Amino acid sequence: MTEAKKPLPDYRLPKSVLRWVGVGLVLSTSVVAIITIFSGVTWSDLERLGYLTFGLAAVASVARSLFQCLRFRVITVGITGDSKLDLRGLAIARLASEFIAISTPSEIGGPILRAAWLSGKGIEGGKALWIGYFEVLVQIYVGAGLGLIAAAYAFSRGALVLGSTIAVVAIILIVVYTLVFVLPAVKTIKVPHRLFGIASYLVGGPRATALYVRVIVSSLNFSISARAIMNAKTLPMLIKVVGLTILEDLFAGVSLWLVLNAAGLKIDLFSATFAVFGAMTVAAIPISIGGSGVMELTMQSYLTSVYGFSSWAAVVLWRIASYQAVLAVTGIAFLLLTRMATGSKKTDLIQGEEPLHETSDSHPSAPGSFHRGDPAIEPSTSEA
Repeated sequence: MTEAKKPLPDYRLPKSVLRWVGVGLVLSTSVVAIITIFSGVTWSDLERLGYLTFGLAAVASVARSLFQCLRFRVITVGITGDSKLDLRGLAIARLASEFIAISTPSEIGGPILRAAWLSGKGIEGGKALWIGYFEVLVQIYVGAGLGLIAAAYAFSRGALVLGSTIAVVAIILIVVYTLVFVLPAVKTIKVPHRLFGIASYLVGGPRATALYVRVIVSSLNFSISARAIMNAKTLPMLIKVVGLTILEDLFAGVSLWLVLNAAGLKIDLFSATFAVFGAMTVAAIPISIGGSGVMELTMQSYLTSVYGFSSWAAVVLWRIASYQAVLAVTGIAFLLLTRMATGSKKTDLIQGEEPLHETSDSHPSAPGSFHRGDPAIEPSTSEA
């Protein structure tokens, strides 16, 4: 008797993401190379800053990833309420998702990969997705807060245009993420059926119906999971998560602080951290992969406008230590995760490019298609 295949998780990365990873790696490396050439930075300029400086800055940047792994575990256990979850491989999954987030056009691939991995561990799809999104939400709030401090400091030093840009982007990030992720905790998301009436003309009635059910169930579970975390009982977990995020962000500042001190700009760790998140806030504008180009130009502008200090060598060395070094480590984790997730009886994390299958009682449920009486639907409906 043939053993039935385990259903795939609801949330997996499209296969095309692998192509975007390749594009992102080439683009980010090319941008650093172009800036290095056109700014006149030579190898000897980088050597003067010191191999030790670069090594310590890279270690500090990679250390951020360890705090991300710990935070991911705290959020997962806090939201699921199950401290005995089998979370072996959690660190590799979190590191791999960071690789996807910083090497593709949209950082949303990171939370989706984490959701796919959590689904493979038996966590319900909507809750798995909310775990990833909640982590992003905390990162955005804390990072945008630091960005606003950087903007205020830039204002105080007369850098009005730069300060205004950072402030506007930070406020937009806070507003948008609040609307997208916090509102579902207050009110259940309603998906207009009319949209799927149009879809039925394009892909056919059965497929449009399957898609409609999939979206309805996912949005309902997403809202339920959002409500579950927005209450007083989760306050201790939230405090831990915010604390870990602040520590993670300080390590981002350590990386820049080490490089700037070696280059001759003597500023404190907190000022360096504000500078990093001023640049990261502007780089959040989705016009390049991983903020390539935007991050370097904004950092150079911030150092020049606020401190009257200009050193492309310092900016280039810092960017390599804080981005390329992290790409290398998280890339290895991604390769390990995809290797672990292949083969029979293992959870696939990358979708094939097959079309959406119609729901049929004679076949196992395809990802996102549900049968009447499916336990994935019934508990969510009753909770609503």
